[in-house]
Amino acid sequence: MEKKDRLVILITGSSRGIGKKLVQRFAELGHRIVLNFYKGRKEAETLTEELELTYGKENVLLVQADVSKRNDVKELFERSKAQFGTVNILINNAGINLDGPFLEMTDEQWNRVIETNLTGTFICSQEFALQLGEGEGHIINLGAATGIHGRKNGANYCSSKAGIITLTKCLALELAPKVMVNCVVPGFIATDEVIERYGFEDPEKAQAVIDTIPAGRLGRVEDIVRTAEFILFGSSFITGQSFFVNGGDYRH
Repeated sequence: MEKKDRLVILITGSSRGIGKKLVQRFAELGHRIVLNFYKGRKEAETLTEELELTYGKENVLLVQADVSKRNDVKELFERSKAQFGTVNILINNAGINLDGPFLEMTDEQWNRVIETNLTGTFICSQEFALQLGEGEGHIINLGAATGIHGRKNGANYCSSKAGIITLTKCLALELAPKVMVNCVVPGFIATDEVIERYGFEDPEKAQAVIDTIPAGRLGRVEDIVRTAEFILFGSSFITGQSFFVNGGDYRH
């Protein structure tokens, strides 16, 4: 890859799970990577060291930032620009869940999830678009199937992801044609978080869900990565869309 073709890609919440795989893939493709984390410093630093060893310290930057805090996000982009120049691609992957029954959910549980998942996507997207100047870019947001059909004990999480899906459409309308904005909506993807949340350590519980998925398996993180790769590099005429990566599971 020639230097002029190398992009600067910032991925929030990129120390583990889907974010980690996205970082590894885009680094492998030769792009310069900004990793972001808020908690889990050891995981983030270990991943950064691995990438630096393979691709060079000059191509990797690690920044701790709480995406729900405007000043943190400003610093995230300032440090990115200082090292690499303009950030070309933003992937809003950072998110948390604090599950609980609706009637027992506290204001703190509600606010923290909405602030991180939805407000964080808003703030990061706004700062990204502002730092582009006259340049062009692309935003990918991470939604969730439960943002459409809901689930028990996740009113805060599901609401935040529903908001992200709609926010994607609004941003696509306002930022076009300079910035393309799309959303990846995973179904049951076998991340550590999903396995723990749904008790998929139990083979019977996992199989009961698999039996409802037409593709006959849980999704893999690689399925999300390939979708993001297609959105970014497969076409320049896609914006405002939600890409459902769910193995055909539309029944929940």
